[in-house]
Amino acid sequence: MKKKWWTIGIFVVLLIAGILGYQYVARGQSSSSTANLQTATVQRGTLTATLSGAGTVRSGQNAVINWQTSGQVAKVNVKLGDKVQAGQELATLDPGSLPPSMIDAKQTLIDAKKALDDLLNSQLQQAQALQAVQDAQKTLDELKQTAAQESAQAQLTLATSQKAVDDAQKKRNAMNYPHSTDDLVIENARTNYLLAKDDYKDALRKFDVYRSKPLTNLDRANALSNLVTAKQKMDLTFATYNWYVQMPTQNEIDQADGELAVAQTNLTKAQTDWDNLKNGPTSVAITLAEATLTDAQRKWEQVKNGPDPDAVAAAQAAVDAAQATLNQEHLVAPFAGTVTELEIKPGDVVTSSAEALRIDDMSAIYIDLQIAEVDVSNMKVGQSADLTFDALPDKKYTGDVTQVGLIGTGSQGVVNYPVTVQISNPDASVTPGMTAAVNIVVAQHDNVLIVPNQAIRVSGAQRNVVVLYEGQQITVPVTTGLTNETMSEITGNVLKEGDEVLINTTTAAAQGNQNRVIPLGGGGFFR
Repeated sequence: MKKKWWTIGIFVVLLIAGILGYQYVARGQSSSSTANLQTATVQRGTLTATLSGAGTVRSGQNAVINWQTSGQVAKVNVKLGDKVQAGQELATLDPGSLPPSMIDAKQTLIDAKKALDDLLNSQLQQAQALQAVQDAQKTLDELKQTAAQESAQAQLTLATSQKAVDDAQKKRNAMNYPHSTDDLVIENARTNYLLAKDDYKDALRKFDVYRSKPLTNLDRANALSNLVTAKQKMDLTFATYNWYVQMPTQNEIDQADGELAVAQTNLTKAQTDWDNLKNGPTSVAITLAEATLTDAQRKWEQVKNGPDPDAVAAAQAAVDAAQATLNQEHLVAPFAGTVTELEIKPGDVVTSSAEALRIDDMSAIYIDLQIAEVDVSNMKVGQSADLTFDALPDKKYTGDVTQVGLIGTGSQGVVNYPVTVQISNPDASVTPGMTAAVNIVVAQHDNVLIVPNQAIRVSGAQRNVVVLYEGQQITVPVTTGLTNETMSEITGNVLKEGDEVLINTTTAAAQGNQNRVIPLGGGGFFR
């Protein structure tokens, strides 16, 4: 029996040792199988999607300037690279080399100007006569307005002075009676006095209780304060009552007499001013202004029909045409810019339509490129862009989309839309005609979960990633958001920041775990 138990014990020990050994070997094999797997960590960050294209640099505005007549170049006032202003003379032809039509244009211009001046002289008389009418009308209106204002002010002063006399007279008449004859007012004042007197007597009785107390006694001090207040109120109400029932003093009567006299003097002056105003200098000036206006209107009637407007327009057109012909011997800048091509020099013999120079407005530099129709819906004005140039490998530039074309053009079944990007930081190295590589930022998501595109497996319409968890490979379905060339946004709450995902699973490992899927909505792995 004892031997039997020993046998059982040895068997149990061997069984436990075997299990532990198997687990050790299994862990070693698992560790060995995952050691060669390449993983990436799920991170939270910013994901940017871009569209790439190539375009050609151009200036904001350019013009090729050609000669409009033939002749010999007399002067070239600019050099290649010079900055010019709008209207600046760039070059001119020798007047002696101009064709006969240009010489005839000079006499034509003289004759056209004389004809126009003859017409405009009568028109000048019209303008002067009309201006005289307008000036006379303005003077009359101003005089009438001034007269109206002065009249209104004088009437207001007269009315105010009359009211001041009435008020002063009323105040003086009141001096023949006591300050108040209203029985109710007098009775109310007397009542207030009697009540205040009773309050004073009551305060006096209360103070007598503490009169013998020390001066520092708080009750005595409060009683004394109340007594003083009651005494002041009694005196005030008594004085008010006496004022109502007493007659005015001689001083008050004298003051009222003085105010009445001043008011009467002011009234007399206001009446005199009003009388003088009705027939004064302003009235005479208005009469003279009316006569001046009538005379100006008469002269205007004499000249107002003037020359035929169509004749004036024709004369002006003749002047402009002759001047335009003469201007052909000069080249002027149509806008401010930089001379980027110069094809002429003094002494050259040129013909009409021959190219002379080119001007580019380099204050704004643009890149024109074509975007495929499948991508143009993602383009918006204001999107930023990174720019590189083959000719400038060591420099990087930035820009912004300023225009997205509305009409596409097709070629061999491909439809493209024009897009314009303005360079934000151009320098003298960037010149029109260069080829630029453009990467336009079309979308950007901040603070999102991102994984490498190599970690995403596609099975039909489902996207999955394989997560490495405690040595095990777990296939997890995911939903992707924004994607660029290397990274993808993971939406939902299946993955979490810090998870390790495989980007090179082995066939055996994948097959061993291909059916192990974490359900959606768990908020992460094994939480």
